Amino acid sequence: MKTLLIFPKQSIQRLAALLLAGLFLSACQHQQLETKAELLVFGTLVQITTYTDSAPPAKHAIQKVEQRFQAFHHEWHAWEKGGIVSKMNQAIADRQPITVADSVKAFIVKSQKLAKQSDYLFDPGIGQLIEMWGFHSEHWQGPPPSEAQIQNWLSQRPSIADLYFEGNTLYSRNDRVRLDFGGNAKGLALDIAMQELRQAGIDNAVVNIGGDMRIIGRKNEQAWSIGIQNPQQPSQALAMLKLSGDESVVTSGTYQRYFEWQGQRFSHILNPNSGRPADHLVSVTVIHQDATSADAAATALLIAGPEHWRETAAKMGIKQALVIDQQGKIEQTKAMAKRSKLLGTSIIAR
Repeated sequence: MKTLLIFPKQSIQRLAALLLAGLFLSACQHQQLETKAELLVFGTLVQITTYTDSAPPAKHAIQKVEQRFQAFHHEWHAWEKGGIVSKMNQAIADRQPITVADSVKAFIVKSQKLAKQSDYLFDPGIGQLIEMWGFHSEHWQGPPPSEAQIQNWLSQRPSIADLYFEGNTLYSRNDRVRLDFGGNAKGLALDIAMQELRQAGIDNAVVNIGGDMRIIGRKNEQAWSIGIQNPQQPSQALAMLKLSGDESVVTSGTYQRYFEWQGQRFSHILNPNSGRPADHLVSVTVIHQDATSADAAATALLIAGPEHWRETAAKMGIKQALVIDQQGKIEQTKAMAKRSKLLGTSIIAR
């Protein structure tokens, strides 16, 4: 809290100073109205919070975001029948072209660019592998795929790189490509939400999709305080970040969704190069203005592992990242170290 000191001189100067102090404190105490909404979509809890001078416009904007999210979930869910992803996957399997909307093409092209930057560690074309491991179901049934199944998939190595466009018509060179945008769809949803809120004239907001966030502006003139979850104790934060302006913070973790089979734990994040779950890093947090890019990068860095995550981050233009390995060791980039406040843990920054 800032303090205004007034030194006694002549009475008129004292009165002027007191008036200025009153104006200063009144400005400090101005509180915008908080408007909140929660909904279940994308298989997780979504929270939308805005700070505005008037509540009705904020409520209306949040309702529009909710409507976009419900439609988005139907269209982009990898195994939601009737959605655009399902239709594209069926067309690819049938070796047929399919014409898509400009927005769909733009997202695929952007995802292709992100995949290439990551050396295809992030690859939305591996839906068949994800299905093989049983992650196209809300409840995993088991068992894991056999070695022969994995090697058969690797021999074909379907990838989003196999897709190409002629105008707005999508083609695939490989009929085993199955699109699954679980690696960056939440990021796209965050970007869409902020676009809607900005168009409604809202300058201060945070959208939280299962712990992945994009923020704009500030919270009553203060930066947003964001905690990074402790993988060993998920109810606690191991670090705090201050975000303001227009930023996204996204975390990918092997501890968030997994299954166990015969005493072994398998993460839902799969390495396209091995056909198996990523198992070296347990958590990666990335800050980037664009949530779609942050989401893809967090996935790619986690798959890259302790030896290569920095190289992958550089290729993807990521300057702010924090990673945690299986032993609980934390490393982060220098740019991230300037932002994060670690809570009782040692850290390596270089």
